Amino acid sequence: MTESAKLISASLISGWSLINLHSNIKMLKAQKEAHQTEMSTELTQTLTSQEQRRLEELNTKIEQMRERLSNFSTSRSELEARKNVLENELNANLKRRREELLIHIESLTTTDDDQIHSTKDELEKLIQDMSERAYEIETELQNSSAVLSEKSSELEKLKSEQIERQQKLERQQKNVDKFLSKRKLILQKKEECTKNIRELGALPDEAFKKYENTDPTKLLKQLHKVNEGLKKYSHVNKKAFEQYNNFTKQRDTLTKRKDELDQSKRAINELITVLDQRKDEAIEQTFKQVAKYFSEVFEKLVPAGRGQLIMQRRIDRDSEEEDDDDDNDHEGSVVDNYTGVAIKVSFNSKTDEGLRMQQLSGGQKSLVALTLIFAIQQCDPAPFYLFDEIDAALDAQYRTAVASMIHELCDNGQFITTTFRPEMLANADKFYGVTFSNKVSRVSAISKDDALNFITQEQPQ
Repeated sequence: MTESAKLISASLISGWSLINLHSNIKMLKAQKEAHQTEMSTELTQTLTSQEQRRLEELNTKIEQMRERLSNFSTSRSELEARKNVLENELNANLKRRREELLIHIESLTTTDDDQIHSTKDELEKLIQDMSERAYEIETELQNSSAVLSEKSSELEKLKSEQIERQQKLERQQKNVDKFLSKRKLILQKKEECTKNIRELGALPDEAFKKYENTDPTKLLKQLHKVNEGLKKYSHVNKKAFEQYNNFTKQRDTLTKRKDELDQSKRAINELITVLDQRKDEAIEQTFKQVAKYFSEVFEKLVPAGRGQLIMQRRIDRDSEEEDDDDDNDHEGSVVDNYTGVAIKVSFNSKTDEGLRMQQLSGGQKSLVALTLIFAIQQCDPAPFYLFDEIDAALDAQYRTAVASMIHELCDNGQFITTTFRPEMLANADKFYGVTFSNKVSRVSAISKDDALNFITQEQPQ
């Protein structure tokens, strides 16, 4: 009974030790996570490559320790589970059986000796079995306690190593802080030196390479000597060299820009020249075509006469005389020398000089205008033409000729004419009558005979 109580007491003490150890492990894990969080900050960005490698090694060792700690925790959990099973077996089976036997012994009568001896033997055997089982359990508990003690020792060792690494990290942190402070001071000195260099003005690139590997003490002595020499020239503009460099750069930039503009100007002038040449060629070509068709159309309208389109130039714009030979002689002239177009026609001869527009009658001017329209139509046909009483001032023979010309050109365009003369109806394809009654105009399709009758009735007397 006493040994079992001691065993249970020892088991309880071991359980409390395990609980305390588990609490310590949780606390160490929390500290470790805090240290890892601190280690993952931007501090690593300011460490040297050697310090970063050392930090990576420490992190690797910490990960290994963490893995070992996890293994120890797993082993401890298994031992605790085994201990609980043994304690449960002791409490649930052996103790309960012992109590049952004691109760059974008390209930036996003193007279039944054989039964008492039998029961005694059974009890002694049972007690022996229980003692052996208790011994086995105690042995297992001792083994578990030994293993747990070993794991606790290893855990304490890991804690010591972690504390040592933490102290080392703190020392490294202090070194890094010192390094950052020193770096800040150096940067401040660098800014001061840069400011002093800017105050000196622009320096050539060779000045930096020349003194790059020179001893600082020697440079300070040279600087002091130069400053003493500069005191003699305190009245001189110290920024003159910088201004000269700036103006030189501006001059080079402007010169380059001027060259680009000159090149663009030449290209534009060349393009203008080409376009002017094409324009001159187009104007001359168009004029030649219109003049050619003008002569052909006029000869069809006036078989006994001839007509000409003449280009007027500055050199002879006041001249009253102009012929085809003069036009051919100046074929290569620049279009800018042209001042306009003149017309010469003759209605009764193909050899005489011809008349200007100012010398023609109203009917003749109308015929010349129609000739020009028909000539342009053959060069650049339009989809349709609308003529309003173009034959009103024409003689009968010319009205017939104009009607024939319109009929000839109708394959390339549509001609719509209004007329009060029958000659225009001879070659027409469609006829419409327009009447005006009660202030309302009406248009209706009519036959050719109706159109002739309509014109005959409306023809002025």
